[in-house]
Amino acid sequence: MSGEEDDLPCPLCDAAASAIVECDAEVILIRHGAGLALAPRRHVARWRELSAAEQAALAASIGPAQALLETAGTTARVTLVETCGHVHLRLDPPLAAPGPLPGMPHDLPLISGGEDALHAHLRPLIDRARAVDLSVSFLMTSGVRLVLPHLRDLLDRGGTLRLLTGDYLGVTEPAALRLISDLEGARRLHVFQAAQIPFHPKAWMFTFAGDGGALIVGSSNLSRSALTDGIEWNLRHVDPVNPAPLLAARAAFEALLARPEVTELTPAWIDAYEARRIAPQPTASGAPIEAPETAPTPLEVQAEALAALRATRAKGYGAGLVVLATGLGKTFLAAFDSADAARVLFVAHREEILTQAMAAFRAVRPRARLGRYSGEEKDAEADIVFASVQTLARNAHLTRFDPRAFDYIVVDEFHHAAAATYRRIIDHFQPGFLLGLTATPDRSDGGDLLGLCEENLVYECDLWSGIDRGLLAPFHYFGVPDPVEYSQIPWRSGRFDEAALTEAVATQARAENALEQLAKRGGKKTIGFCVSRRHADFMADFAQARGLRAVAVHSGDTSAPRASALKALEDGDLDIVFAVDMFNEGVDVPSIDTVLMLRPTESPVIWLQQLGRGLRRSAEKTHLAVIDYIGNHRIFLTKFRTLLKLGAGDGALRLALERLTDKLIQFPVGCEVTYDLQALDILRSLIRQPRDGEELAAFYRDFRERHGTRPTASEVQHAGFNPGRTGHAGWLGFVADMGDLSDAQRTAWTAHRALLDEIETTRMTRSYKMLVLRAMIEAGTFPGRIALTDLVERVARLARRNPQIKADLSVDSDDAPRLRALLMQQPLKILAETDWFQLGPGTFETTFAEGENAALAALASELVDWRLLRYLQARDVTYDMPEGTGLAEAAEDAAPAPIAPATGLSLWQEYQRDQIAPQFGAVFNTGSWNAGIVVLKGARAMILLVTMDKGSMSVGSHYADQFASPTRFVWQTQTSTHRDDMRGRIISGVEPGWTVHLFLRKSKLRDGRAAPFRYAGPVQFAGWQGDAPITVQWDIAEPVPPQLRELYGVQG
Repeated sequence: MSGEEDDLPCPLCDAAASAIVECDAEVILIRHGAGLALAPRRHVARWRELSAAEQAALAASIGPAQALLETAGTTARVTLVETCGHVHLRLDPPLAAPGPLPGMPHDLPLISGGEDALHAHLRPLIDRARAVDLSVSFLMTSGVRLVLPHLRDLLDRGGTLRLLTGDYLGVTEPAALRLISDLEGARRLHVFQAAQIPFHPKAWMFTFAGDGGALIVGSSNLSRSALTDGIEWNLRHVDPVNPAPLLAARAAFEALLARPEVTELTPAWIDAYEARRIAPQPTASGAPIEAPETAPTPLEVQAEALAALRATRAKGYGAGLVVLATGLGKTFLAAFDSADAARVLFVAHREEILTQAMAAFRAVRPRARLGRYSGEEKDAEADIVFASVQTLARNAHLTRFDPRAFDYIVVDEFHHAAAATYRRIIDHFQPGFLLGLTATPDRSDGGDLLGLCEENLVYECDLWSGIDRGLLAPFHYFGVPDPVEYSQIPWRSGRFDEAALTEAVATQARAENALEQLAKRGGKKTIGFCVSRRHADFMADFAQARGLRAVAVHSGDTSAPRASALKALEDGDLDIVFAVDMFNEGVDVPSIDTVLMLRPTESPVIWLQQLGRGLRRSAEKTHLAVIDYIGNHRIFLTKFRTLLKLGAGDGALRLALERLTDKLIQFPVGCEVTYDLQALDILRSLIRQPRDGEELAAFYRDFRERHGTRPTASEVQHAGFNPGRTGHAGWLGFVADMGDLSDAQRTAWTAHRALLDEIETTRMTRSYKMLVLRAMIEAGTFPGRIALTDLVERVARLARRNPQIKADLSVDSDDAPRLRALLMQQPLKILAETDWFQLGPGTFETTFAEGENAALAALASELVDWRLLRYLQARDVTYDMPEGTGLAEAAEDAAPAPIAPATGLSLWQEYQRDQIAPQFGAVFNTGSWNAGIVVLKGARAMILLVTMDKGSMSVGSHYADQFASPTRFVWQTQTSTHRDDMRGRIISGVEPGWTVHLFLRKSKLRDGRAAPFRYAGPVQFAGWQGDAPITVQWDIAEPVPPQLRELYGVQG
């Protein structure tokens, strides 16, 4: 082709081969948007410039071209176009039959406001769009909040957003600009600086797949009133009718962006704008009068947790864990507690959690600069950084941050597989405070967040407590049998193979059963949790075919828009939303009244998150219905264990199942738990019957099967076992015999067995040796060489985070010269006398090669963590009370307890562990009070917490405790207790000024919860015999009451 404008590109002459429908010597037919373009082959601008033959050829081609677009009873409109340099005929598709566009309230051109709200028309257009361009003069926080979820969905599915707003008259709110800037993805944000020229456009341009689109132009700015109940006129135009208006608007938008008054919207620009802005008077600006947003304030339970956090910092802790059930505001708690911190790091493993956290922190700190550090976004300079653990833990990223870069770090709950990654991050940074957040304190998930928080459980309000206090809705739980044969599905690394699992659960029979269960037990607004995208799509299609209004929401292309699906569910326009896992966090639909669990769940954390989606209180519901499938695989015991708050081991499961069957378990007020008889049979078949002496091995195998990896020594310790007493060649020998040392670990263990055995068994009168080893491991110098200055600083850092370690050091940890002298005199000198370490000029180093450093360091780290944990537990010192501190005063300083303690102790009355601690002026701490002996130096008191029926415990019957008479109790010490050590001297009364107090309970559990202890009073030493353990005779001041003697097996 040729023409007088050959040097300019022509969309018709240069059309891609894939766009050409037909072509001959004189005419070419090309796809054009949703329609067609019929053009002469010769490039001319006007119809009259064509030859008669060319005009005839075009005219003859019109009918066949229309036929390609038309259906019965419709007509494709033909328009002559002479405005683009190449004359052609545009053929538009036939107009749609009368009726609203998909999702629209109506398809009239005028959207008139009030009851015909613009927001209802914007939602479906944003949901359909692959790109949105928005030019609006005023941006208000209230309006941004309305459209933000839908714009976030657009960006999450790979769409693009371009926004141009203005600063005319100072109406645009800085908070609104920050809120829109928090969006992540392909967004370009601009501002028109209207100092000289007023800026008043209000236009939305939508681009759909296939280049079709829509245009809305009118009077509405981005404010709540303009989008909802205000009287605003906006004209809507849809592209298939005539693309010219949309094309013209896009061209004008591009021209606006190119103007010199337009600049990029950046945090610095927003700060400068806020500094110079004078809030306008509505009468002068014409802006709507809207009440300012109310700043969030802590709820009752958050206020209690905040007080506990202040108290724990006052005691010297640099880290702590808070347990708040899903729905009680963990993330807002973190935002409140860190409000005074200049720089905050929030770390989580899922993008949804980071997005939710950004929204919470934005509400609490509207002026802060928030930044993401994940995926393609790498904002390391923000005031508050929200980081993906997968990204941040990489060495190339982690080393970009100074260890003291953040004043406050928040770590969200995580699964076992991520524990080592989180540890790497925590070891790198030195914040003023580290806060761990979780919905469950259950260590069986394996993440051991409490261990990373210095064993310091600051505050707890779990699911049951939240319901009892009226903060969460009660639930009616139905456990129903799952027909799937799970034994045939591959199980790898602690989870089922997703493809095989989908094949097994996405069947008509199971879907039919699920809808029957829903009709029988469910409510009106349901979320169903599925295995995979395909499973969710299958369930949505199946439910729709059965007459239910259902959609699937996930991260795939076939997903319904997330925000609109939730809005439809909330408004009653949907019956059920089938989701994969993107609704675990951040769903705020209080009226959800049914949760349908259609998938096995490997993690207690995830299961509680899913359950928590429906626990928000609402006037529309009396309770949440939970329909949960129980299948023939031990992973389903996780749900049972989590629901009933059970400890580790199958013994606790067995006892709880018996009590449940006998209806002896009391659930929170308004809650009911019902298992189908077949589901109960499935659970019974899954609980193993361990042989005598095999409790540890049974726990180990169960943990490995559930998590796809073995437990660490610390996790075994927390489960109630002693990793040092396995009946094998130490803990690592046991792990080796269980087949769980990798080739590299086995090589390291074999080559350095003597060293590792020494770490495992060395006598510890202080924590010094383990602190030195922990410092070397964190520095990456085990094996290797570490400068003494670095070593001293790292030991001091450990002490700053944990007051128990700080108290164990005999010098001030912040006094570097004295601490160095102490380390040189004690652990370094002792370690240097072994074959494995030596002191050099200003250094401390290993004497062995560095070849196996990764595997060896990992094994040593595990042992060191366990030895420190066990040592601190054995000391049982919650804190040392200052001189002159009264018990009542100390109790007032203690962290809030879930149950208010009684005033004084009454003989033979019942007390929970957390009620006992304040009676002695101590702060309750699970790391110390989870043991059978608690030694309180400040109160000079030894507390004996004795469970009579050892069979109710997850550990074995290692010790024999019983009454010899109504006034004589026989008790066995731990095997580590010796007659001449501190504990032995306290027991025998040799240590002056100490008292021993006995608390008893029959069994570990009552109604599925931790049973309380009865106070038997202060006891007097009456004699002892034997060693490891020592059998001690105690005299009780008052005889066991007659009504309790049968319970405790008292004779006489």
